[in-house]
Amino acid sequence: MSPRYGVFTGGIDLPDEKQATLDASIEPVWEAERLLVPLAPAGGVAAEPVVAPGQTVAAGERLASGAEVDVFAPLAGTVRSITTATTALDRQPLRMPVAELVNLSGRRTLPPAEEIFDWSGADAETLRQRIDESRITTLHRRPQPLARWVAQAHGAHVHTLVVNAMENQPYVTADHRLLVEYGEQVMRGLAILARAIGGKRLVLAVDRRRTGDYTHLHAPAEHFDVEHVALPHKYPIGADPILLKVLTRREAPCGGRAADIGAAVTDPATCFAAYRWVACGQRLGGRVVTVSGEHVARPANLFVPFGTEVHVLIRAAKPPYLLNGPMIGAVCDGQAVVGPGNNVVLALDLTPVGAPSQCIRCGWCRDHCPARLNVAVLNDLYELGHVETADRLGALSCVECGVCSYVCPARLPLTQRVRALNRSIRQMRAGAPLFHKPLEPIAPPETT
Repeated sequence: MSPRYGVFTGGIDLPDEKQATLDASIEPVWEAERLLVPLAPAGGVAAEPVVAPGQTVAAGERLASGAEVDVFAPLAGTVRSITTATTALDRQPLRMPVAELVNLSGRRTLPPAEEIFDWSGADAETLRQRIDESRITTLHRRPQPLARWVAQAHGAHVHTLVVNAMENQPYVTADHRLLVEYGEQVMRGLAILARAIGGKRLVLAVDRRRTGDYTHLHAPAEHFDVEHVALPHKYPIGADPILLKVLTRREAPCGGRAADIGAAVTDPATCFAAYRWVACGQRLGGRVVTVSGEHVARPANLFVPFGTEVHVLIRAAKPPYLLNGPMIGAVCDGQAVVGPGNNVVLALDLTPVGAPSQCIRCGWCRDHCPARLNVAVLNDLYELGHVETADRLGALSCVECGVCSYVCPARLPLTQRVRALNRSIRQMRAGAPLFHKPLEPIAPPETT
């Protein structure tokens, strides 16, 4: 009998390193004495401050107003200044404006869930309107306005909504603890998002090694008609395009989106935040973050208010630190702050890479690439500046998992180079008529 779900080629087996926090319950952060709340939580143009230094604000009060996202005070406090700080969006450290809050007070634990809105009886348009009123972002590693994500999925007639709870990188357990402790609320959030976008097929994808911790989700999964899928552990099955390929046996076009195959991917933290806003009227001013690594005295899963500085979470460990994980993370110092897209802070001994040498044509990068790219050739094209050829060879299919750099014996920064190529491809498509449409693929050379 053929398997129910597909597979993917390439990838690698990584150590788990989750034992220290896998069973650690979510705790509050008591030590933070100030917050540096990011005013551009999804990147792009920062929201305009609507508060002034010296002003006292309540928890949940608006600090800044933007085109699609507003910024709210995670805790009550006093605005000391509008300054700048560093956070990490995806793989990149980014300097942005922040609102500095001091004299903090108020609840630091997650509030109880008290439903004040009958979401189960609301139609899709009402739910979309309520989500639009939230003015919050998704909590994906690439945050975007939640209302925009919902509108795009609805406009694309998405029929399959997947919650990616694979948590494929070592050390990370934040989503796992959300499912263990607040799993039913995550399911309710999934049902809300699915109804808002018109999705008919709902899938919760988890690591099959954790299924014994999720038995309490069987009843809500049945109630909301959610497929509970347990998949084998192989990195990067948790990358959204790879997960969709496994679940649907379909791939988005090169450089395309999940919506091109009628699917959308979200995460447990976003579902949880959506439920708390739509059903309970609560804008969560923070998220669950795993704090771990060999230099952390007390690894934990913490509910971290947005704007908390990394050194507060790591405590005695010395920098550098990693935000967003060992494979796709950004190196930062202790003054970096946590934003919506940061689910893990690590204190590790970074492996000294050394100077790169010439490519030895071993083929490991190609063999292990889950997108089946010839990464060695793309590296050549990067060095030669041949962006158009890189486009034809499908560089935009890269999922930026970091596997090629991880396995490269020549220590070449392959992931960074392919990402730079892709940035150039998108800029050229946007700025030159020649690149408005994808180029015809290059035919493979004839063999004799």
